[in-house]
Amino acid sequence: MILVQMHGEPGSGKTTLAGALAPRIPAIHLDKDVVMTAIMKTRIPREVAGPASYEAIWDITTSLLGQGHSVIVDSPVYWPVIEQNGRGLARELGIAYFMIETRCADTAEIDRRLREREGLATNPRQRHEWLATPGTRNPSRDRLTVDSSRPIPEMVECAMAYLSGAEGR
Repeated sequence: MILVQMHGEPGSGKTTLAGALAPRIPAIHLDKDVVMTAIMKTRIPREVAGPASYEAIWDITTSLLGQGHSVIVDSPVYWPVIEQNGRGLARELGIAYFMIETRCADTAEIDRRLREREGLATNPRQRHEWLATPGTRNPSRDRLTVDSSRPIPEMVECAMAYLSGAEGR
């Protein structure tokens, strides 16, 4: 049983990789945007729905891990508390913790992905400089960084090699 935390800017391929990786681990893929969109459907404003979605994600993750399932948590992880919660939960439960970052150096490709995707209400449609937002930073931990301009099967194989070759951190 493992906990995998995805990291990367919107449009970088996190959800695509997480969705393709989940059946291979096997793990349950929890997408923060699915939870946040559901919360916003109840007319709760975005400013409240964001933090509420993370609280829900961590409670669901804890429950699923307690039932013996591996979990992939899919969110950008630019706020330090998000990384801390994932690492702390894995440590508390005595399970392996991994982080996988998706990156796409081609900003035109990210712009295209954001513009053309059939996303949820919470999915951005244009790029944002996340690290320029007060209080954000890149995660502090070692992580696998995957080039999401590569074919999905190659990204999955790279991630599986990382997950099977490491003990988690």
